Amino acid sequence: MNRTEAEDHLRVIRSLMEKATIYRALSAPTALVGGLASVVVGGLLFARWRLFPGTVSGRAWFLVGWGAVLLVTALANTFFLWRDARRRGDPFISNGMRHALLAMAPAISCGALLSIFFIRWDCQLALPPIWMLCYGVALLATRGFAPCSIQRLGWAFLIAGFVALLGRSEGRAEWTGGQTAANLEMVATFGLFHLIYAACTWPRKSSEATAATAASADVRLR
Repeated sequence: MNRTEAEDHLRVIRSLMEKATIYRALSAPTALVGGLASVVVGGLLFARWRLFPGTVSGRAWFLVGWGAVLLVTALANTFFLWRDARRRGDPFISNGMRHALLAMAPAISCGALLSIFFIRWDCQLALPPIWMLCYGVALLATRGFAPCSIQRLGWAFLIAGFVALLGRSEGRAEWTGGQTAANLEMVATFGLFHLIYAACTWPRKSSEATAATAASADVRLR
């Protein structure tokens, strides 16, 4: 291998390491916020239904609570992306973000459209498996530019969605399940899965030091 080929290989390695570090640095805090919000909202909904049964529709509270989790997580992710783009001097809506949004758009659109139809059919409590499946497919759609950790998270949601869907019976009343069961599914996946992901991928100094070493070696070769 000559000097030019070595430089090219090193630049590719450095680029991949930096992208993996950036994805983990951005996704881990967002996963932590989403996981904590899911656990808190799930606990509040369970307490609300236990302490004040029958006062307000449990299905309405279910939609409001988990809609709030989605809003908080989306706002947190937007803030983390904006802060990182500002720190690096890059535009907020970069080419990478556009590619990611386009890759995830089909699955997210399907989830939103199915949610509308299920709500119109008064089957809100049947939505958790649909949300798991669509979210898992959306994460897997980023496999071309996301680290393996996000792909594992996508497979976890996809498998959990299949299991939850197969656990429903054919009858409409039974298929929708109880509000406590639906709430527990959301906490176990969107809460627990995201907390585990955040704990496993939280940025560590060793990763940053490795990336810095690769960058220094690249500069020396130049």
